[in-house]
Amino acid sequence: MCMQDNTNYNRNYKDSLFRFIFNNKEAALSLYNAVNDSDYQDADAIEFYTMSDFLYMGMKNDLSFLIDWNLNIFEHQSTYNPNMPLRGFIYTGSAFKKYIEKNHLDMYASKQLTIPVPRYYVFYNGLRKSEDEIILRLTDSMAGTDVVGKSSAEFTAHMVNINAGHSTKMIKRCPLLHQYSLFVAVLRENIAEGLPLNDAIESTVTDCINQGVLAELLRAHRAEVTNMLFKEYDSAAHIASEKEISYEEGVQKGRLIEQEMTQREKKRADKLLNALVLAYHDQGKSIEEIAALCEVAKSDVENMLGK
Repeated sequence: MCMQDNTNYNRNYKDSLFRFIFNNKEAALSLYNAVNDSDYQDADAIEFYTMSDFLYMGMKNDLSFLIDWNLNIFEHQSTYNPNMPLRGFIYTGSAFKKYIEKNHLDMYASKQLTIPVPRYYVFYNGLRKSEDEIILRLTDSMAGTDVVGKSSAEFTAHMVNINAGHSTKMIKRCPLLHQYSLFVAVLRENIAEGLPLNDAIESTVTDCINQGVLAELLRAHRAEVTNMLFKEYDSAAHIASEKEISYEEGVQKGRLIEQEMTQREKKRADKLLNALVLAYHDQGKSIEEIAALCEVAKSDVENMLGK
């Protein structure tokens, strides 16, 4: 399939490739160690629970993890999404439900249960500039005031920038993650140069194999990877959604600008009114006369004159 229109390529190609790369125990263990700053060697200790759009990876219930027991939920995003804490909150609830059912735990027992520590990571490599790591909080999305003090729930999403040149410490601990970020950078550059998507993909795959970037995986699964990157998506719906979001953001910005202008104009008007009141007062006019001339209340005139 030859696609000449670069606007129709699957914007989620990186998501699919990311899951494809790490959907085996050895690769997952390397990523697990990088995130948790650990050095586990037994890949069979990884337990996979594949759910829609994310991976749940928990270590087997052995002694070492009764002390430091992490339930990692990993998700990849090619666009910035401030709603990740809400999604992670829902994902974690589902993961805990599965964990409780699998281990036949009784939530109504008098003995306190031991459960894993949830850790939610979003690996981001979109085009929007971002720091190496950003903590997004569920309470940031909640309406009202003092939500941190009022809310019974808080949940954080650790958004890690895995673009080339970012989060170097974590990426160096996981060679596949490093190579993945390089692969995406090369593909992005080829697309930016105006190559049709099929040519950009083929060129990227060939160059990366020659440079030893994901070479083993690309040689063994070249057809799967290229097909993965060719997946089409409903770009019209996405563009419409982005336009709607941009419009809403524009309206909000416009309102802020309007408010700022209104505030500046009000300050200017107040300053002029105060000067006018003082001028009339210097002319010997009474408070009643000044109020009538300036079309303001007597109390306002008195406040301006300090009476």
